[in-house]
Formats: sequence, structure tokens, C-alpha cells
Amino acid sequence: MDSNIYSLRDILAVASIHPFYHQEREYPPDASAIQVAIQQAAEHSAVNLKPFPLLWKTDLYTTIERLVNDTNSKNTYRRSIYASITGGGFGSNPLFFATDADENRKQRATYGQFLRKIGLVTPGDWVLTVHSAGELYRSLDLILEVLENAGASVLSGGNRMSADEVSVLLAKYHVNVLTGDSSQVTQIVRHISTLPREEREKINLDKIIYTSEVLTSAQRAYIREVLGQVKICSLFASAEAGPWSACNSDITGDASVSGTVDFIFDTRATLIEIFPPTCTRTDPSISDPLPEGERGIVVQTSLTRLRNPLVRYVTGDVGSLHPLPDHARALLSEDNWRHFRILRLEGRDRRFSFKWDGEYIEFEGLKSLMDAQGDVLQWQVILDTMEPSKESSLEIRVLCATRNKDPSSARQALADELAFFLHVYDMNSHRFQLTFVESMDGFERSSTGRKVIKFIDRYNKV
Repeated sequence: MDSNIYSLRDILAVASIHPFYHQEREYPPDASAIQVAIQQAAEHSAVNLKPFPLLWKTDLYTTIERLVNDTNSKNTYRRSIYASITGGGFGSNPLFFATDADENRKQRATYGQFLRKIGLVTPGDWVLTVHSAGELYRSLDLILEVLENAGASVLSGGNRMSADEVSVLLAKYHVNVLTGDSSQVTQIVRHISTLPREEREKINLDKIIYTSEVLTSAQRAYIREVLGQVKICSLFASAEAGPWSACNSDITGDASVSGTVDFIFDTRATLIEIFPPTCTRTDPSISDPLPEGERGIVVQTSLTRLRNPLVRYVTGDVGSLHPLPDHARALLSEDNWRHFRILRLEGRDRRFSFKWDGEYIEFEGLKSLMDAQGDVLQWQVILDTMEPSKESSLEIRVLCATRNKDPSSARQALADELAFFLHVYDMNSHRFQLTFVESMDGFERSSTGRKVIKFIDRYNKV
């Protein structure tokens, strides 16, 4: 086993004395207590994950907030840590998560090797990353380190570079891979499409590696329309679990279901269970995990984090488990083939709708409507309050591709479909607005990860 990966026995031994799972424990165990727990666990032959309850984000946030704010010298949570923060969303409280600094470096090294094993990165790749950094957000340094560990040569562009500056660097250094979150990638490709032919021909990208929101089928088609038959890949990480899976279509093939992404992961480093969608935090009973192929809530146990273990963590994602396709066998070593699995990720668990004008609007239905539009690259919903009436207003912001010289007919068709779906009529039309923005700057973004927020609720904000 990789020396950077811990056994499930050791992970559970530490979890059994950690305040993440036992609130009566004031502080996480120190190094000495960890070793004692591991030694005692080694005396027992049984290793059983089932007795551990599901770990919900709300409970985890509460414990972490207490530990972060406690400056007592006995509080080991604040010692020698790598501090990360989730991307968060509008009106939310992003989660500060502490990882042992040494464990974090080891995990990044293991993940970099994993990326090379699945062929996502090769030593000849030159990569430009435009990921975000600052305000405790760590995606830029994460991407730089894992891709360097995978063997690539990586240029740190960052999120403050303009699309024009990025285009110049892509040509100047003969970069063949662009990486960023999906909205950044879309924005840069859209800019490249506006360049004069001679400037566009100097840019030779053969691979896109995106993160965060899933690229829609319209976005993928547009990227290939502008760049040619570019390979589109993805990385998956979180503040809680770190980097742990990736998508390489050479192995997974194209997604068979629109809006899903097949992520490859190593079962020696991460355990994934799928639970019924009916599971709730308030229900103390835990059903058995669903069998392979069935859709449900993604629950994760990390085998790369020992000091502050992550056991049966409800990620907030919906997906299903699958074996690797047969054709991938020729692309992997036999050892890796036995241990790699696919998580077919459908996106976040959105067991809610938003209410406007007395109607419940199903978010997934709106998503399907937008995905069906060939020219829609990005969109955003803003529920707000009108003044002085305090009525609820609804705004939809949309960014379209630039391929149509006269987009008015397509825009009117979209406006008509949205009006029907959202129940817009004479009596509420003054409270509805459809805005076509000209760039990503027309959207509101999260304060940390600078991600486009799909749904902003100011009307119900406390």
C-alpha cells in the first residue's frame, strides 16, 4: 500500500476518539493519543464501518466552528494545519477546514501520481491555470502542486488575469492545456472565439481541465467549435476531503446521461457509499448502502486523512457507483484496474424548489430547460425584494454564445419558454426580468471561490 494512505482500521481508531464523531470529546487527540488508539485497534481483528453514523455537514460545521475559535493550548485542531475554505455561496457561511499540513502534502503527491496513472496528465504537458486564490481559498496552489506532482509544467496565471492576457500567454509559451473552473474556461474560450484568425491560430490547446460546476453539453459543444477536437477532462476536490477523483474520457468514455460526469477514483485511497435519497439528518436510523449502479446520496470516507478523519461524510452530491468500462483495461495496469471505480456524479443534492409568486419552481426543471438551449453558456437565478412594495422579484441572467449574428429570434424563443415555465403573465410580469449579459462579469459570484452562483436568494435571506 502507498505509504501516504492509511488503513481503514487506523482511520476508524482515531475517529472513535475524535470530536467530529463524539461531541463529548473536547479536542482532537494529540500524536500520542493517536498512536495509543491505533495500537489498541490492532489487537482486534474486526474492522467495521457500519457502526459509524453518517456525518452531516451541519454537524461538522458546528464542531469546526467551536474548535477554530478555541485558542486553548490543548486544542490540537489549530496546530500545524493546512487551512482551506469551501467556495461557499451567496449568503452562506463557508466552511473552514483544517488538515494536518504533512498529510496534505502527502495526499497531493498521491493524487498527482493518480492523475498520471489514469493518463490525464503527461510529463510533456504545459498547463496554464487560472484558478482563484486569496481570502483563504486554495484552489490555485492545489492545482499547481497536484499537476506538478503528475509531471506537468504549470504556469500560475490566477483568476485576476484578463482573458486577453491569458490568450497571449497561451500562444507565447505554447501551452497545450488550460485549466480553471468551468465558468473561467467558458469565458476564456469565448474570448478566443473573438480574436483575429492569425491570433487564434497561435493558440494550440489540446486539453481542457475544468473544476467546480459541470460543463453543460452546450458548453462542451461550444468549446470544441472554437478549439477543435480538444480533450475535456475534470478534477474533483473539496475542502473536507482534498483532491480525490478525476475524469478522463479516454477511460470513462463520454457520459451516457446528459449532465453527469464519470469520475475515476482509487478505492485504496477513498471509500464511497451510496445511500437512498430519502436519508435525512434528523433520521437516526441508517439503511444499508445501495448496490452498484443505483442513484443516491454520495457518502465518503477518506483514507488519506488520519489526524482529523473524514468518515461516512455526506458530501451533498448525488451519484452512483459503476465499474470501469472494459475498453479501459488496456489503458491501465492490472493492479490499478482492480482498485479503480467510477462515481457517476449528477451534481448537488437539490431537494428543494424556490417559491415565486405563490408557485414552487423546481430547480431541476429549470436546469433541464437551460441545458436544452444550444447557445446558453451560463445562467443565474436571482430572487430579490422590490422596493417599496417588498414583493418578490425574479431575474434570470443568461450568457449566450456569439455564433449568431442576429440572436434576437433565439433570445425571444428562450424568453417565451421561461415565461411559460415560470408562470409569467400580465399581473406579475413587472416583477420578472430576463437579462442577457455580455460576459462572465455580468454574473454575481461567491466571495471566496469566485464561482458563478446558480441561485441567489435575497428575498428569504435572514
